[in-house]
Amino acid sequence: KMQQRKNAALRWLRSALAAALVIPSLLFCYAAYAAYLQAFSLADERIDHALSVSAEQALRIFRSIGVILDSVDQITLGKTDAAISDTAGELSGRLKQFTGALPDISSIWVLDRNGDAVVSSLFHPIPASFNAPERSYLKAELADSSELKVGRVVEIALTGSVLFPVSKQRQDESGNFNGFTLISVLPSAFEQAYATMRGNSSASFALIRGDGVVLARHPIAARPGIVLDSLSGFGQLIGRSPEGGRYTTVSRVDGVERRFAVRKLAGLPVYVSSSIETKEIVQGWAWQMAGYLAIAIPAISLVCLFIVLTAHRTAAFYAEVERREALEQSLRQSQRIEAVGQLTGGIAHDFNNLLTVIIGNLQMAIRRLPDAKPRAMLENAERSATRAAELTKRLLAFSRNQALNPKPVDVKRMITTIAEMLGRTLGETIAVETVNAAGLWPIEVDITELESALLNLAVNARDAMPNGGKLTLETANAYLDNDYAEPVRGLKAGEYVMISVTDTGSGMSEEVLEKAFDPFFTTKAPGAGTGLGLSQAYGFVKQSGGHIEIQSEVGKGTAVKIYLPRGNSAVEPSAEESPVDTLPRGTGQLILVTEDHADVRAYIVQTLVELGYNVIQAADGKTALAILLRQPVDLLLTDVVMPGINGRMLAEEARKHKPDLKVLYMTGYSRNAFVHHGRLDEGVSLIQKPFSQGALAEEVQRQF
Repeated sequence: KMQQRKNAALRWLRSALAAALVIPSLLFCYAAYAAYLQAFSLADERIDHALSVSAEQALRIFRSIGVILDSVDQITLGKTDAAISDTAGELSGRLKQFTGALPDISSIWVLDRNGDAVVSSLFHPIPASFNAPERSYLKAELADSSELKVGRVVEIALTGSVLFPVSKQRQDESGNFNGFTLISVLPSAFEQAYATMRGNSSASFALIRGDGVVLARHPIAARPGIVLDSLSGFGQLIGRSPEGGRYTTVSRVDGVERRFAVRKLAGLPVYVSSSIETKEIVQGWAWQMAGYLAIAIPAISLVCLFIVLTAHRTAAFYAEVERREALEQSLRQSQRIEAVGQLTGGIAHDFNNLLTVIIGNLQMAIRRLPDAKPRAMLENAERSATRAAELTKRLLAFSRNQALNPKPVDVKRMITTIAEMLGRTLGETIAVETVNAAGLWPIEVDITELESALLNLAVNARDAMPNGGKLTLETANAYLDNDYAEPVRGLKAGEYVMISVTDTGSGMSEEVLEKAFDPFFTTKAPGAGTGLGLSQAYGFVKQSGGHIEIQSEVGKGTAVKIYLPRGNSAVEPSAEESPVDTLPRGTGQLILVTEDHADVRAYIVQTLVELGYNVIQAADGKTALAILLRQPVDLLLTDVVMPGINGRMLAEEARKHKPDLKVLYMTGYSRNAFVHHGRLDEGVSLIQKPFSQGALAEEVQRQF
């Protein structure tokens, strides 16, 4: 019977050994395949995002080109070549203004029916060499119908410039062909933007004509003669999907295999392309798999070793088998708990990174937004995000592995920022004061965790002052000697920066003070606190090589002092937001702001006044029209969608009496905002909501 039990045990161990090898191998293969698909899916998302940005940039340039072409058509409409030549000097000056307004183009040309230049933004008069027979290669790229034509990339023999022409046929008043308007576009205008988007990645970008002619490209710049024929990956894709799509192929330009995404620009015979080297995608996946293997192989090898040793021991000592099985059961349980702890710690760290961005931006918005209702909404979002951050801290507490990211910190600047925020959030009954020592040393800590610890201390101080009081944030340089450091485990004597949070609240008794740093200990009502604030601050400070202590007296208040080691690295200056007075400013022009939303109107009025304009405001179209009829204004800034008389009706009625009135529309609903077929109606100035102060300043300045 013992032998049977022994044989059964050995058979089970052999099966377990096989399973320990086969099952993890199958699981790894499945995980590797899923990760491989995910790697390409994530790469496609990156490519699509870059493609959207490049498509938006290209559309902006081509829309501007279309506007210029239409403008030149209007200027030359009904004029003969002789009439245009008579006013060539004036027209050349106007064309120069167009090129100055759009740096993406090199020059603008008005050509006769033969394609010879009549007027140019570059020259007046035009040198004879620019109409020489040798320039027939340019004439071949001119529009052959009434549609806009994007020509091939050419190199100008006389100047060495690389460009591609965008041309359109001109017509006389009878609709007959009357010549051409041509705009020379610089591929570098696209390629500079592509270089910015590419950064240090392996991405590439291109602007391609429908017949495969490459107009612009990065990192290898466009040049004459680069054509993707019908057999190329691009050509095959366009053949089966004219609007674009994805494909993977070896690039004919640089010989590198890439993952491509292509999209056709609306209303244009042009495509934008974005790609990433498949080598980069596969390498990222391979490193991920290597990380998995680095963990899995030792673990599987260890399990297999245990099984083999157990099998050998079972042959001689079956009794030992039972004991070892019990030990292995305990070991597997402890490994499982450790694995869960590592997993939760990793998840919590990732969520903390995300929540830092969310909470930081919400706090910045709260400090800058004066309107009560939107601020309350942001504060509610901030509270929810903060509660989520507390949850991740609990996960980190479970895993006992809080990852820090120490960086040089300017303590004085950080304390000033926190104090400004607390002054707005703690309420009017609590005064916030800062006392910063001169010549404060830098420290190297995780600034997110430090700010979180200080905010926790400030919240505790607020709760200890229900009837109001004073919260003081103090900083100073400190030297902790051996007599102070020796009784504290792990604390070394040396130079520290002290940060103190002091309140005038109810204070702590000795019993409470002894347990203050214990996790989940709290004196607050159920639901009012988690008991994790001080314990998390304690853990962060200790992990940072510092010390924290509490000094408190019942009825007189509490002081929590944090000592953090002096850092050796200088603090890099942080980028600060440009003040409003650096924006384009007015010189006292009178602007009528018409907006039915009171908070939006107040924000716009305040911004314009700060920018140096005189402002009149109206809450509806009727009031605004009455103001316009009784006094002159330099600009009407009006919302489009308003009850009663909307912005469009207001401007039309006002221009019946004041035809030269400048009007700038603003809207948050583009379908009602003079946009048709993807373009803004000619002669309409529009700014989309929401807009920044900088955008508003530039757009208003543009009207003058």
